[in-house]
Amino acid sequence: MSNEFLDSLENLDALNVSDFIKFSQRGIEKENLRSSKCSISLKAHPKAYGSSLTNSRITTDFSEALIELVTDPNKDLNKCLKELEDIVYFCLKNTDEDFWPASIPMSIEDEATIPIADYGNTNSGKLKKLYRVGLSHRYGSMMQTVSGIHYNFSFDDQLFENWAKKDGETLREFKDKKYLSLVRNFRRNAWLITYLFGCSPIVPKAFAKGREHSLKELNSNDLFLENATCLRMGELGYISKSQDNLNIAYNNLEEYLADLKKALTTDHPRYKTLGTKVGDEYIQLNTAIIQIENEYYSSIRPKRLVGSGERPINALRDNGIEYVEIRALDNNIYDPFGISDETAIFLESFLFYCLLSEDQPCDADEINKIQNNWGNVVLFGRDEDLKLQFKEGSIPLRDKAAEILDEMTNFESRIGDQEYRNIFKKSLESQRHKISDSNMTPSGKLLREITASGLSWDEYTDQIAKNHKEEILRLKKDVGYLEKQAKKSLEEFALKEAQEEDDFDSFLGEYLSAIE
Repeated sequence: MSNEFLDSLENLDALNVSDFIKFSQRGIEKENLRSSKCSISLKAHPKAYGSSLTNSRITTDFSEALIELVTDPNKDLNKCLKELEDIVYFCLKNTDEDFWPASIPMSIEDEATIPIADYGNTNSGKLKKLYRVGLSHRYGSMMQTVSGIHYNFSFDDQLFENWAKKDGETLREFKDKKYLSLVRNFRRNAWLITYLFGCSPIVPKAFAKGREHSLKELNSNDLFLENATCLRMGELGYISKSQDNLNIAYNNLEEYLADLKKALTTDHPRYKTLGTKVGDEYIQLNTAIIQIENEYYSSIRPKRLVGSGERPINALRDNGIEYVEIRALDNNIYDPFGISDETAIFLESFLFYCLLSEDQPCDADEINKIQNNWGNVVLFGRDEDLKLQFKEGSIPLRDKAAEILDEMTNFESRIGDQEYRNIFKKSLESQRHKISDSNMTPSGKLLREITASGLSWDEYTDQIAKNHKEEILRLKKDVGYLEKQAKKSLEEFALKEAQEEDDFDSFLGEYLSAIE
């Protein structure tokens, strides 16, 4: 057990802020495809959900069919999860469709049929749609139909303030430094999250059609890898070869922002050849490596809330890091809401572990090791003989995973709330079982059960979608507040549409040139 980890934890003990559940805030974003009879929905975003442009809780991601459900930030984990359940319930109650429960989509034979999300005729709505049109030209629409859970998390300033004083730093400097340390350590060990919670070892053949891959045939409809954990993050999933050479190290905020600015302002040869227009019609925002900040693909990103029209890169430069966004979680196909309290509390404790653990700046060699470890666990994570590469050498995945969980046991006695302490203890036990027996991981269970069922990916997942909907609608929740918000968002959208604006060309030019 590292001295730095224990020293940091004892420092927080002395400051009475070592209960990570008490001194933190979280918010959850959950994505699902709307579906009907094993097919992607071709219907417009339901009016009952409000406006996808102005409803902060119910919006869309890449596709009009790819719904995104967003909780408010909350200091109480249970309340955050309850809000997510409310939103899912409200949405399913107001549709005759299902929510596809898996991160990998159903069979979609022609990606041209995937409807790109539409946000109306305001300049901000056109910008959001054009960004997605650009994604379709850059990566294809099929890749953009994968879904997942994004987990936004921050520690209270109270945790940082006295810690910063003890180290003789300002709060802003200390927070930026510590959040980036967390990010580096998370990236070093994100393979553990992929192993424990990855739930996408199978894809339908249509998902891989026309693309190079190393997958094997599971049945006449589907492909798989026997030890895969998270194909969503693999060669066919949410990755970008055009970003492979960015090598963003997260060593300090200034360096991170400089790397990000380079990606935002450097032309990519293929995107430059595409151009920004075909005739008079825009096909992408620009020809840079990434069109906007959100296009940078990473398992974790430092973030800050932004104002209307504000560029995220400028907000980070001006005001520092406010929270981190975790993008490594698959939807758990077996959980009606995609994520459980055990998963959430483990992820939060893992982030606390990353905050406190020994950390050094990343160099190019370590970045390469991080990427290789991630890729190997994505494709071969349940191989009992898999070894990972670290600065200290080659270590079996199971040994390194057990070492991390051993250190995390120190958090149990620091959790003041008995309910959360019990959930944490139960979760840690569950993760230990997964480490000792890979068949107990979500990916192992999914592969085993779908094989035993004799069903195709589409049939099996559609059956689960229907079962989840029935189970959720039996809850009879009071969600009047969501109905009011949906109606209010439609009114706000109508007001926006009625306002006079500059022409879109001028608006786009100002937005793209606003990087400081």
